[in-house]
Amino acid sequence: MAHRYFLTELNNDIAIVAGAEATHLIKVMRIKEGDNLILTDKTGYDYNSVVSSVEKDEIQFKIISKEKNPAEPTKNLTVFMALPKSDKLEFITQKMCELGAIKIVPFVSEFCVAQKSKKDDSKIERLQKISNEACKQSGRSVPMIVEKTATFKEILSLLSDFDKVLLFYEHGSQKLSDIDFSDCKNVAIIIGSEGGFSENEANLMVENNAINIVLGSRILRCETAAITAASLTMFCMGQLE
Repeated sequence: MAHRYFLTELNNDIAIVAGAEATHLIKVMRIKEGDNLILTDKTGYDYNSVVSSVEKDEIQFKIISKEKNPAEPTKNLTVFMALPKSDKLEFITQKMCELGAIKIVPFVSEFCVAQKSKKDDSKIERLQKISNEACKQSGRSVPMIVEKTATFKEILSLLSDFDKVLLFYEHGSQKLSDIDFSDCKNVAIIIGSEGGFSENEANLMVENNAINIVLGSRILRCETAAITAASLTMFCMGQLE
């Protein structure tokens, strides 16, 4: 797959790449006039482009063709992820973007060891950069959005916005294969941290539109559960065929 880069400005058949993307192209990739690249606009379109000029911190491209990105999902998956320890959220963020999620919302639940901190904004900024890179690597055009860390109460208020909400819980009772996604456009999954969810939290989520789903008889690590749940849900929605 060809390297992909985010464009900065688009004017008819001329595209500009500036800032960090341009610096990387100039200093690392040694880009030169006449080189062919795929640019993306973060809205679902790709542009087959040829370099027309290279300046100190800006590159100008001639657009050859515009196409709708084929890797973007046709159904929307949002991931509510209870905060895991250490750098696991970075790994989870990368994989959720690769699998086609449109948004990840970290949140604090009762059994989370990790907590929201004063450095949360800088952490979210780093996670967004990881999502942006995963977007390009996986051939997508629209980076997955990384939201600021929410409280458990805040995510409860969001669950009614979705056609289906799937709570993956070790004491779940329903099978994912029994869920009908035929009329669903916006789906959410909820994954616990290392400590899982309390019974009270699980009950509250079910009361607020969540379906309690079981992932088999084995207890999965939170990062394994996130990848497994997202993969299976995307498959059941016809997004991994």
